[in-house]
Amino acid sequence: MNPTELMFFFDTEDFTSSRSADAIADLAGIMTDEGVTGHFAIVGLLAKQLENWGRTDVIEALKPHIIGTHTYGHSLHPDICEQTDDEDFGKSYSTVAGYEDEAISLIKHMTGTDNIMFACPPGNSKSYAAMYYYADRGIPFYCDTVVHNRRNSPLAYCNAEHIAYTRSFEGMFLRRPKLTNTELLDDFSQNDRVIVYTHPNMSVKTEFWDTLNYYRGNLREFGDWIEAPDRTEAETAEFYADIRSFVQAVKADERFTITNLNEILSKRKQPPVISRAMLPDIRKKLLESFAPLEEPCLSIADVFLAAVAFLNGAEEYLPGKAYGFLSAPQGVTKTVTVTATDLTAAAQLIDTDTFLPAEIQVGNTMIGPADFLFAALDALVCPEETITVHPKPQLNNIAHLPELEKFSLSGTWVHTAGFRDNHLSERLRLQCWTLKNA
Repeated sequence: MNPTELMFFFDTEDFTSSRSADAIADLAGIMTDEGVTGHFAIVGLLAKQLENWGRTDVIEALKPHIIGTHTYGHSLHPDICEQTDDEDFGKSYSTVAGYEDEAISLIKHMTGTDNIMFACPPGNSKSYAAMYYYADRGIPFYCDTVVHNRRNSPLAYCNAEHIAYTRSFEGMFLRRPKLTNTELLDDFSQNDRVIVYTHPNMSVKTEFWDTLNYYRGNLREFGDWIEAPDRTEAETAEFYADIRSFVQAVKADERFTITNLNEILSKRKQPPVISRAMLPDIRKKLLESFAPLEEPCLSIADVFLAAVAFLNGAEEYLPGKAYGFLSAPQGVTKTVTVTATDLTAAAQLIDTDTFLPAEIQVGNTMIGPADFLFAALDALVCPEETITVHPKPQLNNIAHLPELEKFSLSGTWVHTAGFRDNHLSERLRLQCWTLKNA
């Protein structure tokens, strides 16, 4: 069995206190001392504050480590979910791009890097619109996701590789009784991947900064913040010692390899080119299980787009960006027949650069996207003019992704009372055709 991949992440967010910035430098220093590359998800407004505070010590401490975005304003309202919970995807995308382009600019300017390796949402603010935005900006990883199985295996979703957070240093060592390294590592070793994370501000503060300033609304004017109470120097020193001890325990345990996103990206394989000769095997596997393919490694959306390309005359298809649905797909409710000629005509009208259609007109018959996919494979593999379409599920089963299956944003975290989650949670599930092994 391969060793468990373990990474360290730091949600670097408190823009209300320069004291919290001390902890960023401290934690980056611990990682550097131990020869470990950490991942610092930085809030755009904090990047600006660090420069305003003249914290060159923090900026220098971050240089050996990997930088990601933790959104423009974290829990400043409107937060990233409040910005993107709109029926009009284009409007949501434009809104989030306006905020996040600025965040990325601030983070790059402060850190001196041009390489934002990952995006990490604050709290439970998982927005499908933001995921697609980050992927379009060339950010290859989305971390602290709800798209994960019980082993935290490598998965891709919404055009990026998703990796879930596992457990926080706060939960491990600031609560009593503290967990031991032995019991933690025994538990973590059951996973393919583990992310241990912390919020640097909690190293030196006893409360979260945003609870005091942004809980369910902008409670304070910007710059006129309530600063969270400090921990004692002894408490902070003990916490740092526990973190260092844990890092050393991981390094000494053969069940683990400490890695980072640069290393993971360097090992990524190119997507397989789909040829017409591969279609019989692909069709057989999808008939056996309507799920992402293991070999070749393809999402259902990849196969759908390949089928459209082949109906339009292509000889091969290289998977690229793929999208799910904006509304629940509607399949046939009774057996119907369509023709290969009408399937080809319908394929010519499908826009392959955006979200997939929830239903497709083939001749005089309206069928679902899964109906179309299997009919297209039938036409391409068993070239007959008339194809029978039977009722079938239009979405792949996501029961093995329990957090995604039950995900709901409404009434959670620090979102305002007016936030209704009319679209985000359900649309995140509707991207399930983009799921595949990373």
